[in-house]
Amino acid sequence: MNKQVSWRGLVIPLIVIIFWWGLGKAGLINLQLIPSIEQVCQALLELIKGQTLMRHLAISIQRVLIGFIFAGVIGVPFGIILGWFPGLQPWFNPTLHFLRQIPPVAWIPLFIMWFGIGEASKNAIIFYAAFFPIFLNTQLGVSQIAKEYWEVARLYQFPWSKTLVKLVLPGSARTIITGLRLGMGMSWRALVAAEMLAANSGLGYLIVISRSLVRLDELVVGIVIVGVVGIIMDGLFVWLEKQLPWAKNSKEGELDGAELIFSESNLKDL
Repeated sequence: MNKQVSWRGLVIPLIVIIFWWGLGKAGLINLQLIPSIEQVCQALLELIKGQTLMRHLAISIQRVLIGFIFAGVIGVPFGIILGWFPGLQPWFNPTLHFLRQIPPVAWIPLFIMWFGIGEASKNAIIFYAAFFPIFLNTQLGVSQIAKEYWEVARLYQFPWSKTLVKLVLPGSARTIITGLRLGMGMSWRALVAAEMLAANSGLGYLIVISRSLVRLDELVVGIVIVGVVGIIMDGLFVWLEKQLPWAKNSKEGELDGAELIFSESNLKDL
């Protein structure tokens, strides 16, 4: 079934490529506005041979990982705390919900004034973009753990550390990974936008400089690479979710990690 879905997903891109190639061969496209597929492929080879593409790609990935890791290190624990102690939510959620309505790009001028045009401003933008999906999904996952399991933890007099390991993390892991997945997507898009506005390296910068030099072929290469890398990053989180122990032992929507750990057969081991 998965193979069928993956093959179906390739149909439309293949149709677009064939249609694009056919229009170029027939001379029906304006090459000053849309490069031919041959020009794009040639530009890709040139950028790879000159190591230009690899350099910009490596810089962009490094930037997004730094900001994303910081967002995860802060967003996951903060989400766990607010999900674990719902009495804190009225104090924090209104401000956080207000801030998340502001798109990351809107902060770019202010972050540049605060942190300069260097790496710090871009890391701040990536952090801001990734934090809210990570935090909100973590909080949601912890909040949705059934009350019965909290009662079991109290009945067995779990210390907070054991409650965290045996209940909170397994019970919210799926939504945490979903938050990380969404956060990575948001941070990747925000990074490219930031590089297009304030950078001298990275894929966003490659796109902007290609436009300035009227190198539409290189511009298209940059856009395609941004999309491909985004798909790969998203696929990594899909793969990671499938590696969770309860993902292998239960059908989707039936049992979560907390339900498996707190099942009758496992209670004797707690």
